[in-house]
Amino acid sequence: MTPPKRLLVYLAGHIHDDWRGRVRRLTEERDLPVDFCGPREDHSRSDNVGFDILGLTPDDVGPALAARLRDEYGGAVNNFRTRIWLRQCDLMLAFFDGDHANLRQWNTASDIGVAQALGKPVIVARSPSFTHSLKELGPRADVVVDSLEQAVDALAYIFED
Repeated sequence: MTPPKRLLVYLAGHIHDDWRGRVRRLTEERDLPVDFCGPREDHSRSDNVGFDILGLTPDDVGPALAARLRDEYGGAVNNFRTRIWLRQCDLMLAFFDGDHANLRQWNTASDIGVAQALGKPVIVARSPSFTHSLKELGPRADVVVDSLEQAVDALAYIFED
């Protein structure tokens, strides 16, 4: 059997730093035939997309509802995007970052559930400090590693003869 020509990998995880860029650089250094997709990495655009599409401003709905509706409308559009990309991808790499332990990455856990429901393989890269907190999630993944470098090693293994 020959390895796939290219893989489309969905990068699930927070959008608060450049970890995705690190994964891209690591795969480029190894010349892996991998393309990436994932959530919108521009945090402001991701938060505001629902209001932007509907042409709303906080003044239109009032201050009491603005934050809630912005999150609900933005979340709906972001979930829509995620479902489309997850249907098209070959596998997911989900990252739980110990450097950002203050972020509750429920969206990442939710994305893993969607990927699993679609039959997509999942690599979870998580800081060892998350071993206990992800004890139920880890067994649902196909591969669990302690770093992004190890996740790229797992991707590289797919292409070995």
